[in-house]
Amino acid sequence: MVERFDIAEEFTNVMLEVGLLHTLATQPDVYWDVVDYLTFEVFTGERQAVYESIVRAIEDGKPIPEVPPAEPIQDPVEAAKTLLNLFQQRQVAALSFSVLQRIREGIDSTQLIAEMEEGLAQIQQSVRELHAGQAVSILDLLPETITEAEKRRQAVKEKGTAAIGLPTGIKTLDKMLGGLQTGIHLLAARPGEGKTTFVLQCAMATVETGFPVLFVSFEETLQRLALKAICSKAQLEAKPFADGYGDIQQLRDAAATYGPQLGALYFIEGSRKLTVSQLKAKALQAMNKTGTDKCLIVVDYLQRWASNIQGPDEYRLRVSSLISEIREMSLRLDSPVIVVSSQNRDGQGAPDLTSFKESGDIEYSADTAMFLVRDNNKQATPPNRAVSLSVAKNRYGDIGKIELFFRPDIGRFWEVAQSEY
Repeated sequence: MVERFDIAEEFTNVMLEVGLLHTLATQPDVYWDVVDYLTFEVFTGERQAVYESIVRAIEDGKPIPEVPPAEPIQDPVEAAKTLLNLFQQRQVAALSFSVLQRIREGIDSTQLIAEMEEGLAQIQQSVRELHAGQAVSILDLLPETITEAEKRRQAVKEKGTAAIGLPTGIKTLDKMLGGLQTGIHLLAARPGEGKTTFVLQCAMATVETGFPVLFVSFEETLQRLALKAICSKAQLEAKPFADGYGDIQQLRDAAATYGPQLGALYFIEGSRKLTVSQLKAKALQAMNKTGTDKCLIVVDYLQRWASNIQGPDEYRLRVSSLISEIREMSLRLDSPVIVVSSQNRDGQGAPDLTSFKESGDIEYSADTAMFLVRDNNKQATPPNRAVSLSVAKNRYGDIGKIELFFRPDIGRFWEVAQSEY
């Protein structure tokens, strides 16, 4: 029989909590040294309310309420770190106890593992959000900054590329952007120009370097996306298989050859129930599974997601709120997000930032903004199409055009200079 225990007692130090509260009440200046490690959840029982009342008084410049006498804490910062660690241990213990209870209930093992992964992801997210609000001195940041610069320099020496973010598979684009770095990368085009195909190709390029990808689709079925991905890798036409007259053995062979390479490509069907918080948790699960510190998220596409959100706000405000949440998710996960956007009717097919549908916060929130534009002035041998990828905004470097060929039949883009077709 599973032994029951009180999680609050098992991972709680009441004397330390009381002592730290007493120290804060009698030495208010200490608060500014420990604030980065404490939230009300770090304390237990009635001490949560006591801590909140002390914080309100300190921050508002009002008299601090009296607290029970206690031994003063000699090292408040270390005490705050200890209480934070106990809080995290309580979370892990609660999850572990829940898992044991579910095992006793006879839960299916697959569902149990999924619940464990989601629980761990939520714990990780709570830790990330606590650290996200910290004010960090440049002196503390410089060592890590130099280390990152060294890594980038080493990558250039080893790979001959300056890309530090996740790859798109388009070499010139990776050079311009430095790869897909943390932030929002917008992609727009008029209907039928290959937006979904392009971001799916970027997703596969990222997966092949060992990082997971979450591809959220409000446009196509997950099976259709999987078919496009496998056919693109095998350079097979997807349409015959979709229409029912393709060679199934060819498809089986392609799946056996390329499927394992794309195992970390996860598709999510967009729905009105999907929230950014849920997507963030799923991303953390994927990162845990692959043992990576970042991932790529693709949203196809923004306006469809916003239209599915129920609420009293007008549509434009829902778009603005959604793009803000997506940006925050990107920063919390330290991972890039490609967001496919539609264009307004007057701006379709034009590489203009104001052409984004419900523009305003969209283009201001984006770190890069790209447009796929058909190039009718450039010749291409059918079934190739000549297109330009216009980078109209780039916080990481230059803007400009990249000449591409698009093969819609097999779902691939190539740079003109490197095209095999």
